[in-house]
Amino acid sequence: MVKAARTGLPPRRRGLPEEIVVWEILVRLPPKPLLRCRLVCRAWRRLTSTGDFLLTHHRHQPSLPLVDRYKCNEEFLLGIVSLDRRAAAARLQPVAQLDDTCYMMSADASCDGLLLLSIGGIWWFICNPITRQFGALDLLCGFMVMGFYKHPPTSDYRLLLYRNQELMSEHLIPGDRNTCYVYTLGSSDVPRCIGWPETSASGATVVLHGSLHWYQRSQDMILVFDTTAESFRWMLAPSDRMKCTLDSGNLFDMDGKLGMYCSNDGCTIVDIWVLQDYKREIWSLKYQVELPVPEIRGMLGGAYHWSAMVLSQEGDVLVLVSCDRWLFYIDTEGNLLASFQHYGDGLFTTGLKLKPSLVQHAFFPLLDSYAVNASPFI
Repeated sequence: MVKAARTGLPPRRRGLPEEIVVWEILVRLPPKPLLRCRLVCRAWRRLTSTGDFLLTHHRHQPSLPLVDRYKCNEEFLLGIVSLDRRAAAARLQPVAQLDDTCYMMSADASCDGLLLLSIGGIWWFICNPITRQFGALDLLCGFMVMGFYKHPPTSDYRLLLYRNQELMSEHLIPGDRNTCYVYTLGSSDVPRCIGWPETSASGATVVLHGSLHWYQRSQDMILVFDTTAESFRWMLAPSDRMKCTLDSGNLFDMDGKLGMYCSNDGCTIVDIWVLQDYKREIWSLKYQVELPVPEIRGMLGGAYHWSAMVLSQEGDVLVLVSCDRWLFYIDTEGNLLASFQHYGDGLFTTGLKLKPSLVQHAFFPLLDSYAVNASPFI
């Protein structure tokens, strides 16, 4: 008993070995229950605070789709929620509650549990909604952010930027417009120009095979950015697709393969393609999903316009339909699996996923207006 008190371990009792408790049980808990378990004893707090444990814990967390919750008829982002299908009943799970400073703010990119937020796509911020760390990227005001990635050779977190207008810090950042730049989070260096004036990219970004991928409607091609060499190339999109509407047709990660979806004009049918051979760029039509239109209209109370996106979660391919305060989960057979209604607030599907992380990053204290457990978090 005296030895246990000195080491911080609870008194020895019959039960599971400490290694099993820490590396098989605690490491699989969601962040909040894990933080509560740290209060049990000093040993658990110490063992679950190491870098190796936090990285392993992060790898065990699910990647959940993110939804912006906003104040209807206004531009205030009230919070970010995730869609969790692991429970007996699918539910919306709060990720971050935000205060009224978040006028016109949106979630624009995610990487390893970090979120990139913006105000009007001009002012940029980085946060970890789990550790509640937040910092501004004032130097980047005026850039468009194309992607957010971890640079494999250095493990730095970097932003891929596009410069197409005058910057707030124009006199500090030399270089041309209508071209791409790379910025390392926490660095004192200004963004570095890497060229590629052919096109910018926006919309859903898929990270596969060490590269970022975007579908470019204007070229009907897929733009690929190698995160190691930090260079671009083009890839073929599926050739025999239905004619996509302007707000449909995007990429997603289909269990380690590149997937693409597009819908018809009325968003009643969704085609889902998969890149079967990445090197040879061979696509095949995997599913053609007819949405349960009568059921959707019945819940909406009329024939409203809605949008659809496709995601892969725990091995299942699902269609997520959104309209104002409603979200619908639909499987590839066209069956309605679950519906969500958020009274009083609007819901907007971001196309992003968040894999919760308690990992500590050295760049956070170096950011402008760095804060923890402060505005804009509630």
